Amino acid sequence: MSTISTLRDTATILNAQPIPCAKNTWGGADVIICKLPPKPRRENSFRNEPRYVITPCAGELSWLVERLRDAFYAENRLDGYSKIEFFGRLANAASRCIAQGYTENAAALCRAVLHEAFSIYEEMENGSFGALGIAVGLEILDDQTSDDQRTGFVSMDRTLQFFKSIGL
Repeated sequence: MSTISTLRDTATILNAQPIPCAKNTWGGADVIICKLPPKPRRENSFRNEPRYVITPCAGELSWLVERLRDAFYAENRLDGYSKIEFFGRLANAASRCIAQGYTENAAALCRAVLHEAFSIYEEMENGSFGALGIAVGLEILDDQTSDDQRTGFVSMDRTLQFFKSIGL
């Protein structure tokens, strides 16, 4: 199945309840999805803290991220260079959604992240997807992007408008 087909099918799945849950919460590419905040790290740790997405909906969000991972890798859209930006952007979209008060709403959280995935897909198609060559301090290009420059998740209203505009 193509990436775009998987994205569209996933939107349909999100419209049905309940949203599937992963058996384990997801972690990779400097992103960790979890239900509880991590224990504090030692100050002298040489590694940077990963991006944490802390939500009671960690099972549902992990299912979605695994599905998106598989879809993008199936068409060789991700590599060691682009995966940090890809998963970082998904995590940032989830964090923005949570910050807007959708902490316990799995459907809203997953729609926000799926909207971001559609945006990434479109950027890859038109050649505008970008990533930093070196992620100093785990920073990604998306961390430097203002909301008025974003084409993915910014607000739930824009996300709902996006899905309506593509017939989902």
